[in-house]
Amino acid sequence: MTRSRPLAAIALATALLAACSTTSSSTTSATSTVPSTTASVSTSVGATDATAYADGVCTSINDWQQGLADGNQTFQDAIGGTPTPQSVKDALEAYLTAAVDDTQTMLDDIQALGPPPGAEEASAAIVTALTDVKTLFEGVLSSVQSLDTTNPASMASALTDLVPQLQQGAQDISDALSALPDGELKTALQSNPDCQG
Repeated sequence: MTRSRPLAAIALATALLAACSTTSSSTTSATSTVPSTTASVSTSVGATDATAYADGVCTSINDWQQGLADGNQTFQDAIGGTPTPQSVKDALEAYLTAAVDDTQTMLDDIQALGPPPGAEEASAAIVTALTDVKTLFEGVLSSVQSLDTTNPASMASALTDLVPQLQQGAQDISDALSALPDGELKTALQSNPDCQG
């Protein structure tokens, strides 16, 4: 009986982690269990116009979010039934490793576009926000790797504490796009369907 309560708490904490997919400004979860394939921008256009740049940025972000959502489902499947503390830890490590890798791929794709003329500062702000999210994922991954699976109650508490961090990462991207100075690039981003929300 004493062990079943901590295990139930771990299941609740992991469900909360998965819930990040719908909690932050319609931004998809920062959860993934297996490395998902983030769709890459097809060409490196360099110094492109604002509309083409917005297309590349929004497509990369949208595909990244979809990959994380797909990984979230895999994560849910991995902890289905009666998960053990170790199986939860393993699944979290796998999903966060994939999230870090996918975020780096997205960054590479966006940086390969090259900023549109006159929007170098705005482009740098987008890259900074995405780099911060990658750093956040790396920090959460480090925290998960140090979880003590022999103490389920403490593990569940630690997992719950990670939820706001993941939510913040999703919010940071939305905030970065919203905070861009008015101009052609911001208009292009706001009008692109893949950047809605």
